[in-house]
Amino acid sequence: MHLSEKKINLIAKGSTEAFKELYDNLFPSLASFTMNLVKDKDEASDIVQEALLVYWNKRNEFEKLDSVKAFLYAVIKNLGLNYLRSKKVHAKHLDYIKNNETYYFKNAIIEEETISLIKAALADLPLQTKNIVELSMMGSKNEDIAERLDISRNTVKTLKLRAYRVLREKLKNHVFALLLLSELLLK
Repeated sequence: MHLSEKKINLIAKGSTEAFKELYDNLFPSLASFTMNLVKDKDEASDIVQEALLVYWNKRNEFEKLDSVKAFLYAVIKNLGLNYLRSKKVHAKHLDYIKNNETYYFKNAIIEEETISLIKAALADLPLQTKNIVELSMMGSKNEDIAERLDISRNTVKTLKLRAYRVLREKLKNHVFALLLLSELLLK
């Protein structure tokens, strides 16, 4: 198959057949280029597919085959470099975990157990108050909670304070739970 500007114009108009021809024609060389960059066959294949998808979403912007190829190589270079950066960050994170395994997992367990204590204490709260606390624990702001539950922001604040008082009493013997609860509800 011969790629031409005519095929690029067909792709711009939404021709999936022309796009498949472009895909089949360019994929091997793009994958080889990407493999040289990331050194991982599966990741290279994923990056090329993602780059071709980016092209498909911007297909109306191209009239020439050379422009398409240049665009694809630029996208692949950027995606490949992002992958390599994230891999490096991921490796550093894994090294940190390995070097601080006891500390890391101990804290993770404490946090999970603390959240479990708080969730158990929520069981006795009225439904709307419980919903407000749970949304707060997921990081929602008072304005967002008010909008989501179709109540006023002041109602959210009032119910959070009431919940905090009840939960503080229930969790008075659990210092970590109280600290986390304060952090989550008193923002």
